[in-house]
Amino acid sequence: MKNNAIKKHKEILPMYVKGLYQRKYTLKQASESTGYSIDHLCRLRKKYASFGNKIFEHGNSGRIPKNKVSQSLRERIALLYSGQYSDVNFSYFCKCLEEFEDIKVSIATLRNIMKEYGLTSPEAHKIKKKKQVHRPRLRRDCEGDLLQVDGTPFAWFYKFGNDKRYCLTGGIDDATGKITGLYFTENECLYGYLEVLRQTCATYGVPREVYSDRAAIFCYTPREKNLSQWEKLEVMHEKRTQWQRICEELHIHQILAWSPQAKGRVERMWKTIQGQLPIWLYKNNVRTVEEANSVIANYVKSFNKNYAVKPSDDENFYIDAPKNLDDILCAQFVRRADGRGCITFQGTTFYAPNAPDFSHCDVLLCINEHGLFAKYQDCYYPLIPTENFVRQVYGENMPQVVVNIIYRYLYAFAKEVSA
Repeated sequence: MKNNAIKKHKEILPMYVKGLYQRKYTLKQASESTGYSIDHLCRLRKKYASFGNKIFEHGNSGRIPKNKVSQSLRERIALLYSGQYSDVNFSYFCKCLEEFEDIKVSIATLRNIMKEYGLTSPEAHKIKKKKQVHRPRLRRDCEGDLLQVDGTPFAWFYKFGNDKRYCLTGGIDDATGKITGLYFTENECLYGYLEVLRQTCATYGVPREVYSDRAAIFCYTPREKNLSQWEKLEVMHEKRTQWQRICEELHIHQILAWSPQAKGRVERMWKTIQGQLPIWLYKNNVRTVEEANSVIANYVKSFNKNYAVKPSDDENFYIDAPKNLDDILCAQFVRRADGRGCITFQGTTFYAPNAPDFSHCDVLLCINEHGLFAKYQDCYYPLIPTENFVRQVYGENMPQVVVNIIYRYLYAFAKEVSA
């Protein structure tokens, strides 16, 4: 036979304890009516004889808790959220209060304050649509085993009234959830991914594999419509992009995703960053892409501190970056020098004043953030335009990103020459 729990009637307990003291009830009667044990009722009767009805009052009744948030502070928190923080969730707002407003409250207290003033999180307004169920992919066991990279356009500076969408390129370690690099560019381009890879290699090392989408930056996309999936894969591996050449030189295995859900780790990272970074930039008075790139490492540290996890295996798959990393992380194009030893590229003619004579020889043109260089016999020589103006930059079947890098450098150099 099962022993069912006896229901206790707390609301009638004072009447029966008083009746016990006045000998109106027996202990057995009081126990059966209230549900409390005879031993407990004996203790209450003894306390009642000394203190009367006070034994039924809570000991902290009427006391103000030491950690209670004052009414003025509650109003200030509600006003802050209604103003500049209205588009962040409660969890990040709690961190912002401590970091930017010098107010420290628990997330539970914050939610009570928000409820008291009728304020709701922006996440609560989102209508949950039925989504196609995707099988979750388990994390890799070891740090450095897989790096997921992606770029997302967003109005990062909208708090300053700037609604222009800039691309933020980032990489995240699959095993730990650490951001390994972030970099702002005007558009999604090769330059942004090279800088993320440079930050990753400089801070952690070279990862074993890189997971990306199938944008033109990462692979050649066949335009023929009648090709099967396997034929497309064959063509994609025959024609290499600049990114694929760099991955090969760094001994990184490339994985191309067929859908955004396949690289869900980095997609989830963007959702978090888009909810946090605009207010972080605003509170730190960061208004431009250049300023953002100079301080973004501070946000990365904060993100990793809050969200990174420990890998299931202590083995680290990152390897030391090669000494010539800057030589590898660049766009490269083969050009043949003319009889004067000059190279024509994008309608502009260049010469290398410090280079040996490489007339009628094949030269490797290298473009990185430092400028344009000619690689000849394993040495790099800076290139200088022969004219004091820059011609229009054309595509030449290159990713738009590479064209942007070239034009940015050429335009900056032309202004320098004109001055």
